Amino acid sequence: MRSRKGFTLLALLALLALAMVAVGCGGDDGDTGDGGDTGDGGGKVIIGAVLGMTGDAAPGDVPASEAMEYAVDEINKAGGIDGKQVELIIKDMKSDPALASTVTQELLDAGAQVIVGPAFPGMGAGAVSTAAKENVTVLSACSTQPEYTVVGGTKAYLVAFGDNVQAAAAAEYALEQGYKTAYTLTSPDLSYTERLPEFFTDAFENGGGTTVGNDTFTIGQQDFAAQVTKIAALDPAPDVVYTGMFPPDTAVFVRQLRAAGVESALYGADGCDQQPLIDQAGKDADGIVFSTHGYPTPGSRFEEFVAGLEEFQGKPPEAPALATTGGDVIEVIKAAVEKAGSTDPVAIGDAVAQLQDVEVVNGTITYAGTNGVPQKTVAIVEIEDGQFVFRDQFIPSYIPEP
Repeated sequence: MRSRKGFTLLALLALLALAMVAVGCGGDDGDTGDGGDTGDGGGKVIIGAVLGMTGDAAPGDVPASEAMEYAVDEINKAGGIDGKQVELIIKDMKSDPALASTVTQELLDAGAQVIVGPAFPGMGAGAVSTAAKENVTVLSACSTQPEYTVVGGTKAYLVAFGDNVQAAAAAEYALEQGYKTAYTLTSPDLSYTERLPEFFTDAFENGGGTTVGNDTFTIGQQDFAAQVTKIAALDPAPDVVYTGMFPPDTAVFVRQLRAAGVESALYGADGCDQQPLIDQAGKDADGIVFSTHGYPTPGSRFEEFVAGLEEFQGKPPEAPALATTGGDVIEVIKAAVEKAGSTDPVAIGDAVAQLQDVEVVNGTITYAGTNGVPQKTVAIVEIEDGQFVFRDQFIPSYIPEP
C-alpha cells in the first residue's frame, strides 16, 4: 500500500436477482432494549437494520447482512460491547422506498439505538428522516453514493468510500499506467452509473489526462453495438474506457467491444467485484480493472474476515468485498458505543461524528472533520487469467467534490 499525505476522503452494487428472508440475531427477544445503561453490564446494544433483502438492493444488502450477523456473533462470543450483548434485528424493506419509514419505525419501536440503512439513497431517505425524529443515527454499510448523507434531510453516514473517491482512485491509477486519453459511458438510470464517469473525468483531467468522448447506455440493455461503433471509430483509440456499468451489462459490453477489435483498457467500479463478471465474460474479462473495498491479501483482516464468514455460514460469500462492508459497519458501531460509554442514541451519534482511525475489515475509517463520507482507502483490482488480482490500495491525492 502506498503512503499518501494531504488526503480528504470521503457501491454500489450489481442489480442482480437475489432473494432472502430477513432474519434477526443476537440477544433475548424478550428484552426490547430501551437503550438504558444499568452501570452493571446490563442492557443490550440493539442495532436495527432496514435493508433491501429482496429486490434491487439485495445484491449488496444480502451479503452485508450476512456479514453483520457474523460480526455480531463474534462480538457477543467475546463478551459483547462494554459487557453488553448485541442484538441485531434485520427487517426487509423489499427495496421499496415507500416501506423504509414503516420498517424503520418498527425497528425503533423494538428499541433500536442505531439504524443500518439500505443500499441506495432513494431507499434510505425514509429511514433517515424517520430515525431522526427519535435522534437515532443511520449508517449505510455498502452505499457509495455521497448524496446518502443528506438525502433524508438530516446527517447520515456512509461506511464505504464515496463514488467520487473510487472514481478518483481509478483515474489516478490509469494515469500512473501512462494513459492519456479516456472515453466514458454513462447511464442516467442510477446516480451511481451517472456520476461515476463525471467524477472520473474530473480527476483524470485534473491529473493531465484528456477525455475524448462520452456516450450513454441503459442498464440491462443487451446490445451495445451503437456505443461500440462510436468507440471503434475513434482514431486514435482512447487509452481507457471508464464506466460505472456492472454485470451482466459489463460482460455483454466487453465481449462486443473486443469483438469489434477495440483494445482500449476497460476500467470500472466496485459493482464489477463479483464472480459473475468472469463467468459471463470469459477470456474477455481479462484486463478489466476496477476499484473496490478491499482484497484478501495474505494475513490481511479482509482475508481473515471472509474465511470466518465462510465458516460461519457454511458457504463462501458470493460478493466478499460487499460482505466486508457489513463487517465494517458493525466495527464502526462498536467503536461509537465504546467511545460514548453509553447506548443512548444521541451519545452514539455524537461519537460516530468524532471517530478517527478506527480499525475495520477494510483498513481504517475516520469521520472526524468529514461530511459523513469517511476517509477510507480504495483497492484496485485487475482480472488476469480469469482471476482477481490485487494491484494497489490508497486514498487518491485528488478527490472531486461530490
